[in-house]
Amino acid sequence: MICILKILWFTILISGCVASPAVQLSGREQADSVLMPATDTIRMVFAGDVMGHGMQIKGAWRDGGDTCYNYCPAFQWVKDYISAADLAVANLEVTLAGAPYAGYPRFSSHQSLAYALQDAGFDVLLTANNHTLDRGKQGMERTLDVLDSIGMPHTGTFRDSAEWKTCYPLMVEKNNFRLSLLNYTYGTNGIPVEKPDVVNFIDTLRMASDLARAHESCPDYIIACIHWGEEYRNRENATQRQLAAFLARNGCNLVVGSHPHVVQPFTKISVCAGDSVPVAYSLGNFISNQRDRYRDGGITLEVTLTKTDSMLTLHSIDYEPFWVYRYPENKVSVFRLIRINDYLQHPERYPVIGDQDRKLMMQFYNDTKEIVKMKRLR
Repeated sequence: MICILKILWFTILISGCVASPAVQLSGREQADSVLMPATDTIRMVFAGDVMGHGMQIKGAWRDGGDTCYNYCPAFQWVKDYISAADLAVANLEVTLAGAPYAGYPRFSSHQSLAYALQDAGFDVLLTANNHTLDRGKQGMERTLDVLDSIGMPHTGTFRDSAEWKTCYPLMVEKNNFRLSLLNYTYGTNGIPVEKPDVVNFIDTLRMASDLARAHESCPDYIIACIHWGEEYRNRENATQRQLAAFLARNGCNLVVGSHPHVVQPFTKISVCAGDSVPVAYSLGNFISNQRDRYRDGGITLEVTLTKTDSMLTLHSIDYEPFWVYRYPENKVSVFRLIRINDYLQHPERYPVIGDQDRKLMMQFYNDTKEIVKMKRLR
């Protein structure tokens, strides 16, 4: 069974435009410029839901040595993979609202989670999701303050309309590419937004306007990351399909979904001139304490673009499955992410995993291949 997606090709003509303010990502630019051929290339990785359940908080305290919280060990086996991407994006589905720290239903993780995600190689975090307002206005704003304090670009929620107007859509510049990033959520668990805060909700009139604004800044590629769908359902619903088609018709080049906490299929939507828009309906959980079948892991979406002076091409699109390994240590559960393909090729890099855990990991791995295959990109 082939789990590698077939390469999808399309081109976009690039016109000359006046540049707008953008986030300049650093860290790998110098190495890229040395190795870059005449054709520019960018490899993007999108991860699913970063959760902060109660057991994860206890495990992070243990990893900090009883003096502080430390989430870095959770990502130690995937850091090289994430850091190798030119742009890595994840959905931050918790607040960083301060104490008391707690998981479901009103999430607040210690801010060291943001440090760990940055240390693992993530470049942008998405903040528009149904847990955005778990700790109200103060919690949402403190989350943004924490991300700003460490220089972590983010999008989806804003302190006021002036900030939204200035910073949205988020423009990221890397490897001679201009990428426009949009982020929306279906809701905030019934918690109202307090003025002047702004949360990007799914609204077709608003989204059409945002996409028009994105095009005005002349990006090479427009990406919509959208929090939608039904939890724990392995197939997308009619509303997701309709919204994906709407985004494609209005000029979005890639749609990446989150919220169901399970992997859902990939597809593509045909648009004018024979082009097509890839859609990943749900990437599942990147890291969480959910242990039921289909929920104990997730995938990253890998997208590679190339560009010459006059043409941009979607060179390849693929996925990589991850599994959350949870095991007891000193009476506390600790969490470690495993890149399954790497584990299968190099088991010596990992500690011995018990037969039952390995069985669960392989069950997730095989389930994921079957789900993605339902509407594989062609």
